Amino acid sequence: MKIQLRDVLCLSGRDYVVEGLVSMEVAGKTSLAARAVDGAEVLWIESAASAVSAASDRLLVLHQIKDLDLSPPPPESINYHGVPYVLRLSGRATLVVSGVVPERATGPAQIWRYHTAGDLHLQIEEKDGRLLMLAGQTVLRGMIDLLPGH
Repeated sequence: MKIQLRDVLCLSGRDYVVEGLVSMEVAGKTSLAARAVDGAEVLWIESAASAVSAASDRLLVLHQIKDLDLSPPPPESINYHGVPYVLRLSGRATLVVSGVVPERATGPAQIWRYHTAGDLHLQIEEKDGRLLMLAGQTVLRGMIDLLPGH
């Protein structure tokens, strides 16, 4: 699924407009995350294969969290809402931002990605002393409809 600016993503009865894209290169691999918005609700949609899972039939759906109290560098494992997450990927990343993405900026960042059973994911990103924390899960690609924008 190739997601572009102004596309509409339909998930769980809601329509999200893609306002921004973030290309992230970490450990020699590049992934693309779409910032999709419906009112105050913001989702990040990314190919799960580029995240942690090798499943190409899935997409990673994340949302920003603010109820995880930690400082960088985070530990090897994190207990979030009673679920244990294990670090699966960490390293220096290069971000390239296009469109409207107030949470992120182009340039270097440090990324930590965690995974747990049930395809649940956490991502912690540090850039210029600021933390962005995301949580979510993988969903089958067929659960998200893509309507091309103009």
